[in-house]
Amino acid sequence: MERDLILPSELPWPDIKGADLEELLYWLLDSMGAKDLEWRKGGRGAGGNDQGRDLEFAFFIPSPDGTLSKQTWWAEAKGRTGTVAPVEVHEAVLNAAGKPHVEVLVIATNARFSNPTRDWVKSWQQSHHRPVVKLWERTDLENLCSKNPIAVVRLHGQALSPQGRVVVAATKLWDYASFSDEPTLRKIWKSRTDVLIDDRALFALVASEFANGDIGERSWALVVPDDVVSSTLAIGLVNFLYLAFRANATGVRQEPLIRAISYLILVATHKRGAASVAPLLSGAWDGVDGGRYPTRVKEMILDPVLATLRTELKDVCASDCKRVLTDPELLADSEVRTYWDRLRVKETSEGGDLDHVLIVERTGEPCKVGFKLGKKIRCPLCDSAPGVGKFTRVVEKVVRFRRSEEEEKRRTT
Repeated sequence: MERDLILPSELPWPDIKGADLEELLYWLLDSMGAKDLEWRKGGRGAGGNDQGRDLEFAFFIPSPDGTLSKQTWWAEAKGRTGTVAPVEVHEAVLNAAGKPHVEVLVIATNARFSNPTRDWVKSWQQSHHRPVVKLWERTDLENLCSKNPIAVVRLHGQALSPQGRVVVAATKLWDYASFSDEPTLRKIWKSRTDVLIDDRALFALVASEFANGDIGERSWALVVPDDVVSSTLAIGLVNFLYLAFRANATGVRQEPLIRAISYLILVATHKRGAASVAPLLSGAWDGVDGGRYPTRVKEMILDPVLATLRTELKDVCASDCKRVLTDPELLADSEVRTYWDRLRVKETSEGGDLDHVLIVERTGEPCKVGFKLGKKIRCPLCDSAPGVGKFTRVVEKVVRFRRSEEEEKRRTT
């Protein structure tokens, strides 16, 4: 799978030299978990025989007793059209050997190292245990980029395979609190039958649609197995605060995260029914913190999510309801018209707090969906959010009626 994340032929290796190779190396090391990444030898184009910048960074290595020890690395980029000259490797090794704190030296090239150069390094290493010398040539960089595709997307996004784009979309959200753009979502959608979308990737794709795309055009939860929808809903709920805090720290909106979970509840209820979804919502945190997850925290997460879904369904239902008259509170007019598209798969794909609005309910009119209402029993989508069990039953009834109505419209037009 890792080899399939990038398309090596799409990486312009002969042209990845100088600053481009340095930048690729920087982001590759960052993806690999390097800490304290620091450019040495001054700025771009200055310092050293190679007229470039070297990198100093650290990895934290686990010890047998479970503690972490800091290991200092040094990296030099050698962008070449042919093999790297042996003398350049000799100089780099001897230069690093003069830095007592450097424990590992990486020499990276877009080309290759000759056999005599590798033999020299092996011979030198036998009598010098520090620094450990690693030679990364083109094939090594390809392998490392395949394992860490987020490094590639920053500079050479065209080299990502469809599966690589899925992995990057997940990595961007879960590691960087960043959403994928619509062109990326369109490309992945076109290849949806050829890629593996797990729960982390599904949540990232759904949240990115609410941030930058159109969930009606690309209803991701309909192209994965039902159990993936359920597990995605669970990890979205359990990790909501983590994602929300990260988003807040980086200035990213939290609304797409809330709407993503609301959408997953809608689809899960449509596919599996309220009887399956209600326990999932109530029990998502059962295995977290020994089952002692604070009830108030659960409510802080579920309340805005359920309120969002309730408001969406109210906006759609009220659009042609004789009993309830109100303006859309959350959805745009275009979203109201195409809302039920999120419960079907389109074969092709091509864009804060809620304000208070006036709601007029004609208590003498029946409910179009079929809820038994009266003068004292209000529309459940206009009333305050009920408990999880009752709410999921409301969602199920609305989805079944409106979905059937939408299908009938399509058959008669």
